[in-house]
Amino acid sequence: MSLLVPVTVALLVSAQIPLSAQLQLPTGETVEVTADLVVSEPERQLLIARGHTQLRTGQTVLRADEVTYDQGAQTVSATGGVMFVSGLFAAVADAVVVDLKSNEATAEGGLFMQKRNVTPEALAAAETPQQLREMGDTPMLFRGTRIRRTDANTFMVEDLVFNPCVCGPGDPDWRMEARDASIITGERAILTWPVVYIASVPVLALPWLYLPLSDRRTGLLMPRLTTSSIAGFGIEQPIFITLGRSYDLTVSPGYYTGASRETHDLGGGTLREEPRYVGIRGPRLLTEFRYVPSEQTRGRWTLGFIYDLQPIRDPRTGAFYRQGNEPLGEAITQARGLRGETSWQHTQEMGHGFSNRVDAAFVSDGYFTRDLTADVVARENQYLRSTGAISHRGEEHYLGLEVAIRQDIRWAYPFFREDRVPAAADPLRPVLHGPRTLQKLPALTLSLPEQRLGGRWALGMRMEFSRLSPLTGRFGDEGEDGLFDASGARIVTGPDGLPQALLDPAQSNGRFDASDREARDRLDLFPRLSTSFGWGPYARVTPMVALRQDLYGGEVSGRTAQRGYPMVDLQVDSELARSYVGAESTYRHTLMPSVHLRYVPGVWGGVPPPGASPGLPAQRYDEIDSALPLGLDGQDEGFLHAVVEVTQSLQLKKEQALREPLRLRVGQGFDLTRYAPLWKEASNQEAPILRDTFARLLARVGIFSAGALVRYDTQNAQISQLSAEAHVDNGRGEALYARYDDLLAVGSDRLRRGIDTLVGPSSESRARAQLLTAGGRLTLGIGLGLRYEAIVQPLVQQQSALAQQILGVSYGPACDCWRIEGVATLRRGQKLPDFGLNFTVAGFGSFGS
Repeated sequence: MSLLVPVTVALLVSAQIPLSAQLQLPTGETVEVTADLVVSEPERQLLIARGHTQLRTGQTVLRADEVTYDQGAQTVSATGGVMFVSGLFAAVADAVVVDLKSNEATAEGGLFMQKRNVTPEALAAAETPQQLREMGDTPMLFRGTRIRRTDANTFMVEDLVFNPCVCGPGDPDWRMEARDASIITGERAILTWPVVYIASVPVLALPWLYLPLSDRRTGLLMPRLTTSSIAGFGIEQPIFITLGRSYDLTVSPGYYTGASRETHDLGGGTLREEPRYVGIRGPRLLTEFRYVPSEQTRGRWTLGFIYDLQPIRDPRTGAFYRQGNEPLGEAITQARGLRGETSWQHTQEMGHGFSNRVDAAFVSDGYFTRDLTADVVARENQYLRSTGAISHRGEEHYLGLEVAIRQDIRWAYPFFREDRVPAAADPLRPVLHGPRTLQKLPALTLSLPEQRLGGRWALGMRMEFSRLSPLTGRFGDEGEDGLFDASGARIVTGPDGLPQALLDPAQSNGRFDASDREARDRLDLFPRLSTSFGWGPYARVTPMVALRQDLYGGEVSGRTAQRGYPMVDLQVDSELARSYVGAESTYRHTLMPSVHLRYVPGVWGGVPPPGASPGLPAQRYDEIDSALPLGLDGQDEGFLHAVVEVTQSLQLKKEQALREPLRLRVGQGFDLTRYAPLWKEASNQEAPILRDTFARLLARVGIFSAGALVRYDTQNAQISQLSAEAHVDNGRGEALYARYDDLLAVGSDRLRRGIDTLVGPSSESRARAQLLTAGGRLTLGIGLGLRYEAIVQPLVQQQSALAQQILGVSYGPACDCWRIEGVATLRRGQKLPDFGLNFTVAGFGSFGS
């Protein structure tokens, strides 16, 4: 409305104005005035412009049916389809009266809009209020009975009706009303006694509210409220802090009350009500730092602490320490103290082929994740893996340096401090040693892409130097069986043929002996020579000859070892295709059979053994060490494997779009080792020739997509793997999904074949696991949304197969600029569900998270 001031000056300059004229203001600014009729009434000190009145200066335009200037009262009034445009700010009203002395405007039916995704020129060209409403997006929308514009972007508003997010051309289905407000467009709004209305129903009232109206505005975010069976009631108040256009910080102080007490069975018929073994209680502070200084660099770093007031636990069992180390003694109430977590995700393209990335996560102790997370899937994680890499990629090489660290979170041992038994349980306060997990510290990889030799053959090379070692120390100290057990035991086969636990004195004894894993340096060389040629019009043949050579060095024992083997690979592919041309679409059906053979005639050397004794079987650390099949003596063996596959594909081309509605692959694995000449005869000559038969199906038609993988164990005549998933998603908020996994031989290498083999080993294991996850989303058309998910474990005995259920009920306006959701999670063994509240905001400022 600031345009009205110079306009009145222009109208005062002359009492007789033509229907179209350009007037020079005392300020030097030019105003163009057009109207169907201009009437001057000097005796009443009135000037009236009627009919398609337009006042324009620079990028500012005022349109109305009639504009009247009252010189005596120093007021300007505009009536009838009033439209005002200044840059990306626009307003429409039925009538507006402006007091030039106080610069206050009283609007009747006034609607004020901040626009984006549209040009100021397009807004200025709008001829009707409806056109103005529909142009671009409207990130801010407000009404008011009395509006005073104090400068270009600041308004003081009485009786505010406010909608601060992107809306369509229609009226939003939610709003805020306030007695008065101070608004700076694009920055913030301060509201006094605001009330939030949803469909004209008041749902929230506050005495005062600060709203940031930009994406980079410091302020309070929406509080996070949760309640769970392991942490009780929790509240966090995030504070968003802007650190320039490329950096921001979110600090979230909070507090968790802890879950209710539960009854513990101490044995001997003794029951005692105590705090839960798992969970947290106390104050928490979480900090998140985000940065995007350039298009090539971005990252996110978090750091969180909690002072846990729950009683300390024995990391070996997860239960409380007892007074005097007595099983029936009172729990020691000493607090767990300061615990924490941190994570860092970072990617950067440094130019000239150089790049780096970090994906790291660390926690202070092994139970930190399960103490804060009640989700049954997340609680089953056994390791946290962190990686960091820097690489250079050129046209003829790739060179990368990587560090990989794993944290074993199966037990509650702390990672960054010594763990001692409290004096109240044992006055000697012995040290408890946790597992020493192997890390990759570091791995240096040089890969040379295949280069043409002569004109047909291509030569490539991959070299990797890796150091596999615990993070602290140079050996794992696992003991007799090479496996860490929190109880200090090792598992052996008893006289009755059943597994039994025996004390392992070599575990955590501080000496490199038994089957301890030592820090190991390895150089892996993998040159390969390949070619590809057509076999007439019938097939394409791709032979390859390769050699893998590994050199090992033990950092504790000083032993060296080597292992190498040649490898011959042959693949033959063919394709039969037919096209069906329709009026608007073309279908293409292809049939692609293939035969794949891989042959390793023998192995020289072997992977080093563990511990100080060289007579033990080889100990393998990673996928390169386990690249080959193992004989009955635990040594690597040569092999001859084959896989026969047939792939069918149906493709649909419509105009320029190409889709694949259906793909089916069927195959059979063979172990032909007994028929192949080997340097050393394979020890397991009676192994079956036929291995798993497999089929994979992928389908997508319209809103429906599905996939399935089936592996059939021909030896045991049963399905060894069945994985299937299906999705129905209409793209408008309604969806159904389900995934089912059924695995046989869980824990074996059946489904994790070596990297240089084509089929996995034969196994008699009958261990089986099944998991079904299913859920859906539904929108009810009035802003309400429902979602449900269930996790089912059909093989669970003596408990409910239904492991977890999640029900979410949400509401959001039609413009979808915010959504509030209440979530109830019921897990197996709980009588009452956990509750949480999610509040997400998009489209205006940093209000919400």
